[in-house]
Amino acid sequence: MTADLSLAALVLFASHALPSWPGVRPALIARMGRGGFVALHSLGSTLALLLFIWAYREAAGSALLFTPAGWAAPLVVALMPLAFLLIVARVTSKAGHPEAPNTPAGIFRITRYPGSLGLLLWALLHVQATGDGRRVVLFGTMAAIALFAMVKNDWVLRRSEAGRAYRTETSVLPFAAILAGRQRLALTEIGWGRLLGGLAAYAGMIAVHPLLFGIDPLYWL
Repeated sequence: MTADLSLAALVLFASHALPSWPGVRPALIARMGRGGFVALHSLGSTLALLLFIWAYREAAGSALLFTPAGWAAPLVVALMPLAFLLIVARVTSKAGHPEAPNTPAGIFRITRYPGSLGLLLWALLHVQATGDGRRVVLFGTMAAIALFAMVKNDWVLRRSEAGRAYRTETSVLPFAAILAGRQRLALTEIGWGRLLGGLAAYAGMIAVHPLLFGIDPLYWL
């Protein structure tokens, strides 16, 4: 692992965190216009990602920080469908603005932040199954971005009456609000389409994983 990769990871995290911090986005839009903000944000995010990819490639052959357990790879394969389902369900569901969230429905009855939780699960599963320095930095950065999003959105929710009510009705921990009686499980609101979409995305990733990353997730079978 090199200093360049650590710096690139910090830049990538900042490219996600800074523009989304409360007050920053509206201020930039007021100053630059929505089109200008979108263009600047897109350019900055792209450059940060390209910088990280370059640093990641340069760090090839980084030292092994720990040896993954024998059950690490099978655990990734077993639980990644859940990560894909959470992300697909979030992308295809409307949550509203953190200061004026929609009434909890579908996947939001199960967890308040399905997309960020799916990304966090993705990152943590892969950290424990890799062990080399550069991939620990990669997935550690993913985890940091997901955690930041959850903490930031929770802070924003606390600022409005509607947001505080939404926090009371939902939970970050999956099914906690349902078990506490604050929500009910409504699988029909999630729908078969999202379930099948998540599984299809997972199957697609399994198929292209060896081509994109040089590793077959099913090598242990």
